[in-house]
Amino acid sequence: MKREVLISAAFIPCLCCLFTGGCSSTPEAQGTPPPSPPTVQQTPPQMEFETKTDTIHALKSRTGEPTRANNSEPQIRYMVQIGAFKDPHNASGVQVSARERYHMPVVNDFDVMRGLYQIRIGFFESENTARAFCERLQKDYPNDYRDCWVVQLRR
Repeated sequence: MKREVLISAAFIPCLCCLFTGGCSSTPEAQGTPPPSPPTVQQTPPQMEFETKTDTIHALKSRTGEPTRANNSEPQIRYMVQIGAFKDPHNASGVQVSARERYHMPVVNDFDVMRGLYQIRIGFFESENTARAFCERLQKDYPNDYRDCWVVQLRR
């Protein structure tokens, strides 16, 4: 009979541990929360724009002023601006659409001072040629290019 009491006395603490979820050495039992998993910072997707570098070859004259390397080349001075956007997604959409419609160079130029993406199309030698193209844009797509205007490049 004494033997049965010893077994029962040794067996009761084991049963208590099983039913209460274990010993008190875990952080939950001590009242401290488990460490939180590390947070992963999500970065917004980067917009990809087509960019090109424009190079001008210049020579210095005797006066120190730059001159064009080949005087027979026409100087490109005008473009038609077809929009200005704060949202880069909108600017990119207009740029792709204009390029597909007219198969001409379309530039997406970011103006830091204004915070605008300016979309410009074509390279024209004269202001009259640029104005004629602007009128063509307005005629072909009146809802898309009704506010286009001629821009003079400063070089």
